[in-house]
Amino acid sequence: MPGIEARAGDRRVIERGAVIRRLSVKDVDVFRRIRLEALSHEPISFASVFGDWVHLSAREWRQHLAQPVFVAFLSGQPVGMMALRLERARKMTHRARLVSVYVRKSERGTGLAATLLHEVAEHARDCGVLQLELAVSAENSAAIRFYERHGFVEVGRIPNGFLGHGTENDELVMVLRLK
Repeated sequence: MPGIEARAGDRRVIERGAVIRRLSVKDVDVFRRIRLEALSHEPISFASVFGDWVHLSAREWRQHLAQPVFVAFLSGQPVGMMALRLERARKMTHRARLVSVYVRKSERGTGLAATLLHEVAEHARDCGVLQLELAVSAENSAAIRFYERHGFVEVGRIPNGFLGHGTENDELVMVLRLK
């Protein structure tokens, strides 16, 4: 992948000194910080809302880290994240949902999101996942274009899938077959 400088264990160093790392339960404060930033800066982009997350206990935050969460760091600070929700049912273990996708505005267009997606997809493959799935607001054209550039295709539309902020937006369901 272009821009990759080195790989060390569970983290990848990319151009401009950014590091992508899977979080562990010890990283609960990092996760809390980037997740609350995402929900507060991009409230329309997420099904979850800031008010539902801001008062979670440390135990509840750690429980969210039971599933894979990857964070991009720049100068030691979290600037982006992507998470997976792996299916547990035996006939669905080949599928995973991409969730909690966020990159700070100052880092958009730098390739950071693409590298995060690459890391998450590699991890999914390593877990035996054959298909990544996601849901995105039909109004989020920048996100839709990003996903399409990386091979996701729309497979469905849920009318009024996202309600909130005084709007009713359709939800697009997109899929990427992993090779």
